[in-house]
Amino acid sequence: MKKLFNGSILSASALILIAAAGPVSAHHSAAGVDMTKILSAQATLKEFRWGAPHSAVVFVIKGADGKPEEVSMASASPASLTKQGFKLRDFKRGDKMEITWHPAKSGAIGGALASMKLADGRVFNDVEFGPGGIGLQDAAQQVEAAQAPTAAK
Repeated sequence: MKKLFNGSILSASALILIAAAGPVSAHHSAAGVDMTKILSAQATLKEFRWGAPHSAVVFVIKGADGKPEEVSMASASPASLTKQGFKLRDFKRGDKMEITWHPAKSGAIGGALASMKLADGRVFNDVEFGPGGIGLQDAAQQVEAAQAPTAAK
């Protein structure tokens, strides 16, 4: 009886792990974001939600009509931020910074954060939302990397 019970627990645990694997991989999908486009803006930090599995950030940028507009974005996990030397206290409401992001496919304002350049010059590049899992570079590096090499004359 004890062997049967232990086998049942093991089987149930395996089924739970298999069932959980689907949503975990789906969670990391960037299906709602256009990873082929990068937008940029000068921004003021309104809110930074440091959390797992991903942080979230709200910026205020100048809209197309010149008026302030809030933009919400998915961002990296605390582990990714920490690996690049950032801490929660590095992000304060009212901080001015340059940002780049991949826009939402739906046309909604926001998307996935690509990079933040803080006023002190430090840059965070979000490698979690990188195309093809290779990680993100800042917009200038992406353009440079995409250009075909020229033949020497």
